[in-house]
Amino acid sequence: TQESDLGKNQGSCLISSLETGDGVGKNTGTFFERVMKSPRDTVPFESITNRFGKDWKMTPVSCPPAYKYVSGRGYGGAMGPSQFIPSTWELFKKQLGNLVGLDAESVNPWNPEHAIMATAIYLSDLGAGSGGYTAEIRAACKYYGTGGSACTYGKQVMNKVSNIQLNMIDPLQDI
Repeated sequence: TQESDLGKNQGSCLISSLETGDGVGKNTGTFFERVMKSPRDTVPFESITNRFGKDWKMTPVSCPPAYKYVSGRGYGGAMGPSQFIPSTWELFKKQLGNLVGLDAESVNPWNPEHAIMATAIYLSDLGAGSGGYTAEIRAACKYYGTGGSACTYGKQVMNKVSNIQLNMIDPLQDI
């Protein structure tokens, strides 16, 4: 729910140049400088979209936090319902494939089952696997690219976790 509202918003930008990572707003055409980090993410993005018959120019990704790039701004370029950065997805595809019974080239960041499983693996690797609020909030903050347990993103994630537990999982315990 934090990254894409359960897959409803998988990105509002389109990449227009693999060489620079520049892009545009998919609904507005507004120019965004360095939506995706090139070549770290543009190369795997082209490969991933090609594997699944997608046109990289028409595949939505997340927009960066601002139109103009300045040092320290960060990038967008995340894809699919779990909003993976392409280079990060490539790090997990072999392990994910083994878990879901597919070869690494067949796991798909736009497939919700694959994306959610990959998110679980990644968050576990980031420390959430040890359990507890502190470990989980720190993992969420690392996932977003910030450290510590004080980041706003991590607090938002943990609030969503609490609401899902209270309103969706706990009621099932009585069934």
